[in-house]
Amino acid sequence: MTKKFFISTLLTGLLSGNLLSESVEEIIVLEKKLSSLNGWSNNQSITTINEKELEDLDAQHPKQIFRRSPGVWISRGSGQEHLTAMRSPVLTGPGACGSFLILEDGLPVRPTGFCNVNGLFETSYEISSGVETITGPASARYGANAMHGVINILSKPIDSLNKFSTNIGPNNYKNYKLRAGNQEDWSIDGFFANNDGFRDQSGYDQQKIKIQSRFSLSSWNALLNATLTNLNQETAGYVNGLNSYKDESFSKQNFNPEAYRDANSQRVSLRLTKENDNNLDSITPYIRSNDMKFFQHFLPGTPLEENNHKSIGIVFQRISEYRDFNLVRGLQIDIAKAELTETQKDALTTSSAFNNATRPKGKHYDYEVDSVVYALFAGVEDYRINGDLNFFADARAEFIEYDYSNRMISGNTREDGSKCGFGGCYYNRPSDRSDDFNEISARFGVSTTFEELNYFAQISLGFRPPQINEAYRLQKKQNVTDLDSETLTMIEIGSRFDRDTVNGSVSLYKSKKKNSIFRDAENFIVDNGKTDHEGIELSLNWLISSNNTVSSNITYGDHRYDFETDTSMREKIRIGNKIDTSPKLMANLIWDLNLRNDSSISFEIEHVSSYYTDAANLHEYDGHTLYHARFNKNLSTSMKGFVRVDNIFDKAYAERADFNAFGGDRYFPGLPREFYVGIEYTF
Repeated sequence: MTKKFFISTLLTGLLSGNLLSESVEEIIVLEKKLSSLNGWSNNQSITTINEKELEDLDAQHPKQIFRRSPGVWISRGSGQEHLTAMRSPVLTGPGACGSFLILEDGLPVRPTGFCNVNGLFETSYEISSGVETITGPASARYGANAMHGVINILSKPIDSLNKFSTNIGPNNYKNYKLRAGNQEDWSIDGFFANNDGFRDQSGYDQQKIKIQSRFSLSSWNALLNATLTNLNQETAGYVNGLNSYKDESFSKQNFNPEAYRDANSQRVSLRLTKENDNNLDSITPYIRSNDMKFFQHFLPGTPLEENNHKSIGIVFQRISEYRDFNLVRGLQIDIAKAELTETQKDALTTSSAFNNATRPKGKHYDYEVDSVVYALFAGVEDYRINGDLNFFADARAEFIEYDYSNRMISGNTREDGSKCGFGGCYYNRPSDRSDDFNEISARFGVSTTFEELNYFAQISLGFRPPQINEAYRLQKKQNVTDLDSETLTMIEIGSRFDRDTVNGSVSLYKSKKKNSIFRDAENFIVDNGKTDHEGIELSLNWLISSNNTVSSNITYGDHRYDFETDTSMREKIRIGNKIDTSPKLMANLIWDLNLRNDSSISFEIEHVSSYYTDAANLHEYDGHTLYHARFNKNLSTSMKGFVRVDNIFDKAYAERADFNAFGGDRYFPGLPREFYVGIEYTF
């Protein structure tokens, strides 16, 4: 049976049946089931930060939100830049981008292979109704890149209240949020912010707009969703020198004042749903586009990268409810075109003789990649084995095709074809080629259905195909990368509990990643790395009284190398070494106290333990503990105000620490004590 025939057969099955539209209330329930990770009902590692928490946080950076999710660490960079860890170390370099899947209302923000390591700034988390995470592999349902975990941003429902709010803070920070609509069939959300930055020439301007419309289309219920984002950012890089982040005046300096990042994205989706008897059908076509250019201040010669992509896709899904189980099945098709150029404006004269000779003025890369992805998925939920024991399982087959076209002279020459010294130019361009990746991912497990205390166990497999920059952006003598997809297999057991005043969950996991991609000692991109990951995640909420609540998230992780090599950065990886930038313990404690009917105060403690900053485990960052607080006051029935202070004790810390053989210890300095004042009006 050919792939096309199989897809056609499945599509016919998905669209069969004469279904009827439902009431608005039922439509909203269906939308949540399709757009929320909680619709994957048997996954036990889902955490949700709800709308009230998001409004109280009024975060300037996603790091402030995700420190409240167990197993997740968003490492803050300059401006809106960030790196991600989910049951993993903070991943950098080849193999980092695309290890985590970012969704908005259940749809991927970017197509497979075209990842953005700073992908959260392309989402509208500032004006969302919730932020969800799955820690651990979720490729069985969501596909490629959902290897270490998934982040999903939820749009506010159309029936949400109309609001206007503003927030001001240090370094000329201010934001404006607007929510307007008729609370029946249309809404618009806007977010506008600017910040001069606490470091020299590190400010940004950011705008985000979300438009939604609900209507009927023939016999289908339709929800149109459009997201527009724009970021213009000046960028500050590392500060170098052991413990240099502790020097207040030094840490505020920007040693890369020429660096910047400009990025915009546009996404439109149309979710069509209808339901009858025991079936829910949905069809969701979508289109996406983005443009980005940034000055690569971290490379000798500081070349400018410009990239963009345009993509179109569709997801078909049917959910059927039977007496003893639910059945989910579907099809996804995604077609994309991406382009990338890298250009060095001036000749390099200030570096080593090798760098000066091998990093030439002019264009280094100019290529495009067309991709096609077909995916088939199916899942069985809540299959009752006996009594209070259920079985669940998911499987997904994904077929990924890349078609690469080089728009320059192939090889490691200058733009005009002339040769560089020292055996050739640093940048190498492969000839035109095509690559296929066919992957199967799966998950299965059991869970109990008792009233207060339940248990679960599952095995899951996630994967990450090579990203286009790893496959085609080569260097030195490497002409071809024949990379396989990275895979991660995880075993997880745990418990969820919900008693009168205490609820939460605990999960224990152990996993192995194979075909891990990295740069070896010859600067070749290879895929023969192996790593081991294990840990515990605890989430706890304690209702001390009606006015007094304590919640906590604690993450313990042990992440180690299971292979030996020397890397391009002269690091010596040895079996059993801890992976750099992987704190063993991360914790977050929040105490919420209602003072009166019209005011409340919240205290928060954020802790990151020490971690190694190099693969050889020879250099270390001490970790830090930070304290934050917020006071809310209802000024009237329609207006409230707040005061927030971050880093109460003005602790000198590093958002991220690293050791580089060429530059030594280096850090992204943490923010000093900051006060914010805001007001919100509901109309």
